[in-house]
Amino acid sequence: MENQYLLFSALLGTGLLAGIAIGFLLKARTGSAGDRPIGIAQSTVAGRGAFALKNIREGATVERCPALEVTDRDVGGELLNYVFYGSDEKKRLVAMGNGMLFNHSSTPNVAYYLEETSLGPELVIYALRDIRKGEELFYNYGEEWWSTRQ
Repeated sequence: MENQYLLFSALLGTGLLAGIAIGFLLKARTGSAGDRPIGIAQSTVAGRGAFALKNIREGATVERCPALEVTDRDVGGELLNYVFYGSDEKKRLVAMGNGMLFNHSSTPNVAYYLEETSLGPELVIYALRDIRKGEELFYNYGEEWWSTRQ
């Protein structure tokens, strides 16, 4: 009985140590939350907004958001205020992640483009200029967005 207890304790300890080691390896591969360039906080404009958690260089990718491309007729109600323009004038992108929380400015510091990947479309948000840690991130919603809300 004592041998079974020792064997069980050894196996449990080995499993625990292996789990901790794997956790550290995965963290090293994927990076920590401190590596992310953006976070969400109360906006200086309205509601929530995206903010730089560290300095971001011009041209750097700020975020890659998996996206679902739908037709403009598939989007309505409040969701209409949170979608991006898609691959043509009749398509809209529903962005996952923090992509939907960037506010508008007529002098934006980020922009986006659609990229097709092996996992499907992604909205790639990138810096238009150097951005300082703590700055709120804005893109330009475009004239069409504003004209449909007058």
